[in-house]
Amino acid sequence: MTTFIRSLIPFTTLTLSLPFIAACSTISGPTPQSSSSTKPVILRTMVIRTGKEIHRPGWPQYQPAFWSAPQNSVVKLTIISHDSGASPLMMTQNDQVRGTVGGIERIDGKKVTQIANNEISHTFTIPALGINLPIPVAPPGKTVTVTAEIPFHQAGSYLWQCMAPCATSPMGMGGAMVTPGYMRGTITITNQ
Repeated sequence: MTTFIRSLIPFTTLTLSLPFIAACSTISGPTPQSSSSTKPVILRTMVIRTGKEIHRPGWPQYQPAFWSAPQNSVVKLTIISHDSGASPLMMTQNDQVRGTVGGIERIDGKKVTQIANNEISHTFTIPALGINLPIPVAPPGKTVTVTAEIPFHQAGSYLWQCMAPCATSPMGMGGAMVTPGYMRGTITITNQ
């Protein structure tokens, strides 16, 4: 009988310890970021001017096209577009919002995850980081404001590009589309 009881001691100890071991060894990883409150928030504003506004027809321009932010920050990007012309995308996956906090952007305050292809005027796309903000057509004579929170984790220089064929040439992909400072530029994420 004594041998039987002694053989139960390791079993009982293990049985009573399992819930504690399980609770302490639960695997947990990072949770999806639902807000930017845990990282510094950096405000950046870009304005899309039409070629007519800058006295260069067929050459829309993001102003500024080059800016920086610190690594491990969230950029609250505001894009104000004056462009009332539609430029439907050749690659329709760029009609979806990607790479933002919550997977959304706000258009004049309204949350959206996608814009109809025939309502797109421009995009703000950073291919290397999987970031895409479709920018809708502005009402004639007015502006449209797009805001989004974008987390930047890795330091480096990243090319951004408008993916809508909004410039000169028969396909709309020349001129401003291939000229730095117009429909393309660089975002520099600096080490802290």
